[in-house]
Formats: sequence, C-alpha cells, structure tokens
Amino acid sequence: MKRLTVILLMLSLSAARDAELPSIAVADFTSDLHTTLTHGLPDMVADALVNSKRFDVYERGKLGTIMKEQGFQASGFADPQTAVALGKVAGVHYILTGQIIDYGREVRDFNGYGVHTRTTFYRLKAGVKVLDVKTGKVLFSRNDGAEEQLTGGNYAYDSDSTMDSKLAQEVSDKLMKALLDDDTFKDKQESASTLLPVKITSEPDHADVEVDGVFYGNAGGDVKLPSGLHLVTVSLPGYEKWSKKVLVRDGLSINATLTKPDVRIELDHK
Repeated sequence: MKRLTVILLMLSLSAARDAELPSIAVADFTSDLHTTLTHGLPDMVADALVNSKRFDVYERGKLGTIMKEQGFQASGFADPQTAVALGKVAGVHYILTGQIIDYGREVRDFNGYGVHTRTTFYRLKAGVKVLDVKTGKVLFSRNDGAEEQLTGGNYAYDSDSTMDSKLAQEVSDKLMKALLDDDTFKDKQESASTLLPVKITSEPDHADVEVDGVFYGNAGGDVKLPSGLHLVTVSLPGYEKWSKKVLVRDGLSINATLTKPDVRIELDHK
C-alpha cells in the first residue's frame, strides 16, 4: 500500500508539472506561393517546440479537425483575430501562425572554354508570430531565411524535395532558436551560471553553427552551452559539413576547417 501511495504521488507530481507548461498550437502557414511547405514547415516547428520541453503542444491533426469543423481557412490567419479565435476553440494559451514569404529556385548554366556547368540556387524565407490567445497581443514576431545551391552537369528535379526539406529545417531551427531565446518564453528554471562560453571559429569565416541540431548563429564568436557531450556541426553552402562530438568544458575552443566537395565537370567535345 505504501509503495502504491508513493507511485500515485509521483504520477500526480508529474502531471502537475506537465499542467504548468503553457499550451501552444501551431497553425498551417499561409503563402501566395505554390509550395507544400505551408504544411511541412509548421510540422517541423511543432516538433521543435515539443522537443524543447517548454510547451504543451496541441496536436496538429486535432487542430486540422477543428479548422474543418469550424470553417477556418489557413488563409485567414493573416488576420490575428482569426488566429485568436481558433486558439480559443482549441483551448490553448498561445497560437503560432506563419507565412512563407519567399520560395523558389533559379537554374544558371555556364558554357565556355569547353566546359558546361549547371548550378541551381534554392531559397526560402518564412516568418512566424506567436499570439496570446487571451489578450490577442503579438508576443513574438520573426522572419528568417536560408539559401542553398547545387552544382552538377545535369539538373535532377527529384532533388527539389530534398533541398526543400533542408531549407525548411534550417529556417525552422533559426526561428525556434530565436523564439526559445526570447525572454518571454525562456525557461525560468534555466540557470545562466551552468552555461559555459565556447569559442567556435571556421575556415572560411562565418559558417553556420548548429549544436545538437539547433542553429546557434555564425562562427567567429562565443556561444554559451551547457557542460557535457554535444554534437557540433559547422556548415557553409558549397562546402562539406564539419561535424564532431565534443565535451563542453571551461576554455574550450573549436576551429572547423571546411573543405570543398569533389565536383564533376562535363567537358563539351563538340
């Protein structure tokens, strides 16, 4: 009986902690552009919020059901009142809406000196807003973008979905890093004294830095990380990714040297 009482107490305490988490719903993004990322990008954002352990994230499937039942249209989320109304029906504290601002690709061919190369440039830019459902106030607003390029002799259309996913993940990481670092949503129990400064540099300079899959900015300065083992990834378009597990400790300095991938060039023998 005593053991059962202890187990029930532990479960009740766990439930109480979960209940203390602010609830948030992530709506489909809006866009004037033709792209499936209006659904795919918010899925990534929702996953990041779940993994942050700071929010009780409303299931996106249930949110879609509510939208159909109540006649909500994703295009209406440009109006904050529509987003707030959906948030009230879902019974959440916050609702996150977003927009695909820019999306596309451009193919450039070069022919000269007997050499033919084809480079495809991909781009994505998105913005998010977090609204307080009770007050209708915008608590957070942020735009971020990402670009990638693919060089090869022949352009393959099946690479589009791969690059879309890569760009979406980069943009999601940037947006969620900014949101979780915002004072409004910072974990009050997180102690700054447990974070250690780590100097990260790269060759070439200013490469993107990710730690455990979260974007931390550009190389060339200090980032603050909790002690322990972490996966550090340094990347720059046109270069191979540098990735290594490191033990974060006082005085740690990391320099990542990036290398160019092997590029096959087709020679025109005509």
